Amino acid sequence: MIVPFMVTRAQMAADIDRTLGPFDRRHLEALIAVPRERFVPASALGRCDEDAPLPLDASGLANMSAPHAYLLSFRLLDLSRGDHLVELGTGSGYGAALAAAIVGPEGRVVTIEIDPSLAARSKELLSDLPTVTVLLGDAVTSLDVWRGAGKIVCTFAVREIPEGWLSAIPEGGRLVVPLGRLDSDQRLVRVERKEGGLVESDHGAVRYVGNRSRGAG
Repeated sequence: MIVPFMVTRAQMAADIDRTLGPFDRRHLEALIAVPRERFVPASALGRCDEDAPLPLDASGLANMSAPHAYLLSFRLLDLSRGDHLVELGTGSGYGAALAAAIVGPEGRVVTIEIDPSLAARSKELLSDLPTVTVLLGDAVTSLDVWRGAGKIVCTFAVREIPEGWLSAIPEGGRLVVPLGRLDSDQRLVRVERKEGGLVESDHGAVRYVGNRSRGAG
């Protein structure tokens, strides 16, 4: 039996593909398959099938990005089956669940969250996904646990990209990050390492929560 939420997720995926696509079929299938309602706070359950960001705390310091935002970043990464993805900023775990569906059993996802309560909750919600590892820590200073990953996505805005992140991108690797101040224009930026050098490209205006790290960035 198809549940109502799956029907509305399928419609949302079709709408996103029509307005912002085309997207990889595997990415759209993940959007339909992963139950977003499982990852939203109870107070936001009635909005779980909206293509909109949802708050994860009362302070406004953490939220779940709109579904299309994950797909835009995954498209820029060319996230594919078998990839090793590092997610900087877990939130509720929804993005990691989407990524796990895309990379499949051959891939793996490491996701890092600075907030202890969010890290604990997302670890619980993602416990049935053996390819996902949830770590409590500061994403800006966590290079020791993710250096060498081929694809990195950041889910919060930084004023400048930390040098450590840039140095950690391997040959052929990609980093996607919202760049800019919280109270001003932000741009979605991709950085790729090609033939030993870094190539940066701008992919439009975005709006993300700010960096909560005590480190640089």
